Amino acid sequence: MTRAVSYRLDVIRNGAYITQLCWDASSGAPTIDCRKDSAIKRSMSGTFICNDAVNLFSDELRPMMIIDGIEEALGIYRPTTVLDTYTPYGKAWQVEAYDRSWILSSAKTESLLHLAAGTNYIEAIAQLLVSCGIANAIIVASDSELTSDREDWPIGTAYLDIINSLLTEINYKEVWFDGQGYAHLEPYAAPSAASILRQYSTRDMRRPSMGPELSGMTDLYSAPNVFVVTCSNPDNPAGLRAVAVNDSPVSSKSTLRRGMRITQVSSVNQTSSQEALQGYANRLRDESLLSDYSLDFDILAEPGHGVGDIIGIDHPELGGIYEEQSWSLSLAAGEMMHISASRTVVI
Repeated sequence: MTRAVSYRLDVIRNGAYITQLCWDASSGAPTIDCRKDSAIKRSMSGTFICNDAVNLFSDELRPMMIIDGIEEALGIYRPTTVLDTYTPYGKAWQVEAYDRSWILSSAKTESLLHLAAGTNYIEAIAQLLVSCGIANAIIVASDSELTSDREDWPIGTAYLDIINSLLTEINYKEVWFDGQGYAHLEPYAAPSAASILRQYSTRDMRRPSMGPELSGMTDLYSAPNVFVVTCSNPDNPAGLRAVAVNDSPVSSKSTLRRGMRITQVSSVNQTSSQEALQGYANRLRDESLLSDYSLDFDILAEPGHGVGDIIGIDHPELGGIYEEQSWSLSLAAGEMMHISASRTVVI
């Protein structure tokens, strides 16, 4: 089965389409990168033919992927660096752009931020998003409330840092933005078969195919298998402590397999409860398992990938449940999409 694939780059202003930016294929197509461990998850770069209708200081860029006539956005990006270049065909812009997390990173507190005890965490974060002009968000509600008045952040702190700090305290993922430009606020959940979003195979023709070349790496150097997290603040002088142990018989890093305890101790300034602190310790343990085995492979380019998606890999030796750590694609028809993922469960 063949498919017709094309791309275009929309320019949007105040949420509405106004024009397009084009690029000269001879100078290379724009590229998109997504990295789970970056504060700003998605970025885009490329060289575009100058369009006088575009204001790169305030307009946003929305790359579109069209497969067999069906369109899907690949993110919404704000230009942050623009270099004027001149070619035989005229003036061009060399652009670096980032997703809307850049807005949260650039917006900083101008006075002391006060959050009152009893304020719902998610409601407080949603208000911070709105204050930065982020109106569209997909939010999973939480009952967690601030246990004390908060004025933790000095003047000049980025709103992105405040939001991610608050999310960590209730064991939520860092804020991220999807292909439509919506912010996501959602709790962390350990990877499992139930959370698999898509599956790839090297041998089952009914599933999307992986490229013929794969590479993997195991990293065990000084890998901890015991995670201790403490929380102490003036409002809770007794302090809180949580411990999570990797004692899995299938993990090469576990206390059972290595015959020793390698401890990592970390602390947080605030937490909503002992349960949330334990959840965070469990999360550190679970995420440590992800670096057990990392896999790099290529697939046919496709839209819909988020941040840290859980995927299934069908392979005679490398099969398992993986979490995407990064992905990248070029806005050129026929180009493959590259994915780096870490194994969570062996199957």
